[in-house]
Amino acid sequence: MSLPPPLVPVTETALIDEAAVALGQDLEALMERAGEVLAREAALMAPSGTILVVCGPGNNGGDGYVCARLLAQAGREVELWPVLPPHSPLAERMRVRLPMNVRLVEGVRSTPDLVIDAVLGSGTRGRPREPIAGALIALRKVPCRILAADVPSGIGSDLVLPADLTICLQVGKVELFREASVREFKTVDIGILPAAYTEVQPACMRRFPPLKRQGHKGTHGELLVIGGGVFPGALEFACRAAVMTGCDLVRAWTPIEGHSLPPTVVLHGQHGGHLTPADPEDLTPLLARASAVLIGPGLGRLPGCAEAARQAFSLAHEMGVPAIVDADAFPALAETLRDLPETDHRLLLTPHRAEARTLLGAVASDEAIHAFARQDRVVLAKAPVDLVTDGWRWQRNHRGNARMAVGGTGDVVAGLAAGLMARGALPYDAARMAVLWATTAGDALWQEQGPCYDATSLISALPATLRGLLTPLGCWPPVVD
Repeated sequence: MSLPPPLVPVTETALIDEAAVALGQDLEALMERAGEVLAREAALMAPSGTILVVCGPGNNGGDGYVCARLLAQAGREVELWPVLPPHSPLAERMRVRLPMNVRLVEGVRSTPDLVIDAVLGSGTRGRPREPIAGALIALRKVPCRILAADVPSGIGSDLVLPADLTICLQVGKVELFREASVREFKTVDIGILPAAYTEVQPACMRRFPPLKRQGHKGTHGELLVIGGGVFPGALEFACRAAVMTGCDLVRAWTPIEGHSLPPTVVLHGQHGGHLTPADPEDLTPLLARASAVLIGPGLGRLPGCAEAARQAFSLAHEMGVPAIVDADAFPALAETLRDLPETDHRLLLTPHRAEARTLLGAVASDEAIHAFARQDRVVLAKAPVDLVTDGWRWQRNHRGNARMAVGGTGDVVAGLAAGLMARGALPYDAARMAVLWATTAGDALWQEQGPCYDATSLISALPATLRGLLTPLGCWPPVVD
């Protein structure tokens, strides 16, 4: 068996393009291929008559310029409406290649036989503004068929331009399943390497939440980690990793007897050698302050531990606190997580393969994990080849080495993902950034030290690794005004 083709949100398209370029592909050649696909479909939909190509300022408009050129060179009557001039250098290069027999227009002069919508692509969100808003309103009144490039312009807003056929370029878009105005769509291969969207790529680090230059304590997130007691080291590894994400505060709810945490972690908890259900009046205020909660590292399975995990998860879910579930929380919460009704809560599950079997109550194949995952129940399955899935899209991470099996590295990954979610990252982005960050650091240590590193060394390598990942993206240091 193999995983089904991933379906991505429209916001993923720019990352896929960037990953393709990083893998050595020519974006101009891909744009040419996209224009060829559109021109072929246009000729099938309108074998004769006038074709109006409507172009926006971005690379979606560039696809339209290529399409218009190819149709005109084939002898078709082509009108082109550039609603806005290109702001993409690549789209501008395509514009200047238009042949003389393409008629430039400033609106709909007469009823064409087909409209090609290349106004707004996958890189735009929200309600379109003028002059694009007015163009979409005018195009909605034209009584002819519409062919959309990648996604209908204005998708997700009241100005969406209904398309008779949408040509998804390389990867299907999730939004097309939710948009009633989309009548038919199909996905066409334009030559993007599958690794650009089926494997975790450094471009995903663009989703790293930047720090605000004028921020104050609490601006950059507060994480609560619940666990420890039986295995205090696991809790410490998770907390220390979370601090590295830029969280302003990391708090630990854990048994306090004999527990030593670094001063960067605020210690809270209860008496005894392991966690048991807490007084809600003690735990609830901490959850109310938290921007995310991580449940499970070092929790153990002594009497009362499972009940403590269930209590913490129930309170967090009721309060709408984004939650990350890891380690020994899976035996306690597996049934709850399987039966969880679909909501808009943010939940990330980070099991290794044995814990994934417990979670699913069945063989934890990639196919089964992908089928279990949802957009509100994202899974990062840690393994020699990691899998990140939200039930629609998925990516594998082939980085890492044999030493990544040493105790504590899974806690580091969970702590990074939890810290990133506390910083505001969505679960899918937090999962892939965390696993990329940790395994890249681990691979550097493996080249330097072979098997002579541990989870503490991995944490120490995280700052330099983050700089190495963000600098090529122009995102170092990660700060905004």
